[in-house]
Amino acid sequence: MQREVLLSKMTWPEVRERLKVTNIAMVPIGSIEQHGPALPLDTDIYNAYTVAKKAAERVAEDVKPVMTPPISFGFSDHHMDFPGTISIREDVLANFIIDVCKSLVHHGFKKIVIINGHGGNHAAIHMAIYTLKKETKAFIVYADLFNFAADVVAQLAEPPSYHADDVETSVAMALGQYVRKVKLVKQIARTSIPKYIKIDFSAPPPTVKIPVYLKEFTKTGVIGDPTKASRKKGEKIVETTIERLAEFLRQLKRIEI
Repeated sequence: MQREVLLSKMTWPEVRERLKVTNIAMVPIGSIEQHGPALPLDTDIYNAYTVAKKAAERVAEDVKPVMTPPISFGFSDHHMDFPGTISIREDVLANFIIDVCKSLVHHGFKKIVIINGHGGNHAAIHMAIYTLKKETKAFIVYADLFNFAADVVAQLAEPPSYHADDVETSVAMALGQYVRKVKLVKQIARTSIPKYIKIDFSAPPPTVKIPVYLKEFTKTGVIGDPTKASRKKGEKIVETTIERLAEFLRQLKRIEI
C-alpha cells in the first residue's frame, strides 16, 4: 500500500514514525501571477506542486519522502501591471522559506528539497539556502522544476520561449489545468533595447541585465507562441521531469551527510 506523502495529511505521531525511515522533505514554491489570457494565475505553483507530488508518490515505498503544503506566493513584481498578480518582497519570501525549512530540520528532516516553479523566486531562494547552510546542519538542495527535463524542453519549445508560452501551456494541458484555448494568442516581445540585453530565455544569457516589467514588452502578458502547445508535448515534459526527480530522490536517500 502506498504511503502518504503529504505532511499536512499526517498526524504528529505519524510524522514521528516516518522520521524513523526517512529524513527527506520536499517544499514546492511558485507564484500567483498573470499567465496571459489563457492560463490561470496559479500556473507556476500548480505545476510545481502537482509534479513534485507525483514524483514523491512514485518513490513512496522506497524513499518515503514527505511534502509540505505549497508556498504559493512568490516575487512577481514584474507582473504587477496585470490584475490578479500577487507579489511578496524577496526578503519576506526568503525568510518564509528559512522558517519553513528550519521547522523541518528541527523535527529531524535533514535533507530538504526545494522545488521551484517560478523564475522570479531565484534570488530569494538563493538567500534562503545559503542562510540555511550556515545556520543548520541540513543538506539543502534547490531545483527549478523543469530543469530536470531541460533537454526535452529545448527539443520541443517554440522560440521565443519566455512566459505563458507553448511549454507552459503544454504542461498545463498535460496536468489538467483549465486552459482557455480560445484565448491562446501568440505574442512576440516588443523591444528596441540594445543587442546585448536579451529577455528571451531560449537565447544565451544576457550580457547585461535590466529590471524588466512584462507590460513594457507585451500587452497580453504572453511572450511566446502558446498556439503551438499540445497535451502530447506537455506529457513528455511532465513524465521526464517526474521520472528524473524521482530518481534524484532515490539518489538523495543514499547520500550520507
